[in-house]
Amino acid sequence: MKLRFLKPDSTPLASTDTSLIESLRAELLKRPGVVEEEDPALADALVIREPWAFREWRYIDKLIADPVVGRFSHKVYSVNCDDAAAGLLRGIYNCLPRSRFDPTLHAATPFLSQPNELVFAHAGSSRGPAAFLGTWRGNPKSNRRVRGRLLDLYAASTRFKIESTESWLNHGADEKLRYVELLRAGQFSLCPGGWAAASMRIFESMALGVAPVILADEFVEPAGPDWQAFSLRVRERDLGSLETILQAHSGRHEEMGARAYEAWKQHFHPDLLIGYYADALLGCIRANAGSGSPDEDIERWRSRRMYKANGWTTPQRLSNKLKRLLRV
Repeated sequence: MKLRFLKPDSTPLASTDTSLIESLRAELLKRPGVVEEEDPALADALVIREPWAFREWRYIDKLIADPVVGRFSHKVYSVNCDDAAAGLLRGIYNCLPRSRFDPTLHAATPFLSQPNELVFAHAGSSRGPAAFLGTWRGNPKSNRRVRGRLLDLYAASTRFKIESTESWLNHGADEKLRYVELLRAGQFSLCPGGWAAASMRIFESMALGVAPVILADEFVEPAGPDWQAFSLRVRERDLGSLETILQAHSGRHEEMGARAYEAWKQHFHPDLLIGYYADALLGCIRANAGSGSPDEDIERWRSRRMYKANGWTTPQRLSNKLKRLLRV
């Protein structure tokens, strides 16, 4: 397999932070049969890391106009870490929601960044009896519909420990420790979506041996683990029944937590993540080998389904603008 790695000197659409693409390049070139090819016309796949951004419908024009991506879009594969990924390009995504996810084009990957080093310092360590049925600590502003309701319903409950914070990823040492202590104090870790359905909390809970409760209908599980063995999925509309649902599984929370940790250690440990990304990307490339064309990509990008899934239709844009004005 011949791979071309796109960087800013190849296209302005590539991220100026080349650390991830370089790590992935080194890993991929270790694989049997994988070689680097400088000529994009001869390459089987072109790998790009798009810069982090909230993309809108005008980004399609940039893709089409780019002399490399536009010409070879059918074999361009993104390594995408956006919170609100659009899913235009084939490739691997941290946060592509189910409504935009096409298993023939995309693969879900865990988060590569690990902002709270204390989580992994406590990974695999034993913990005492859980004081609460479920716990959560986070900023509700990223998803008031679910996170705000979680606070409204359970902040005063003695069965749960629910805390809000104004911080994002700028937590101090005390907050990082509080986060770890709170996760370890629950039979279950509540994992509502934020800006994206995927939450770093899901993987951090696994590392700490706590069964995650996924409160995000649009979350796509990365392949590998048997998710049903150690996690619960509760529909967002069933949030009011959360205590009853968790209580039904309370008797096996320790077993589920142990399985969650083993799944994390086997699939998502930091030492394994670049290899995981490489495997996911190669699987995506092989599944699409020889298929598609730039014309077909443009048709897909401009389809009503793509626009609607991303909130790009004219009525959706007008509605979002009105909501922003009303908030002001």
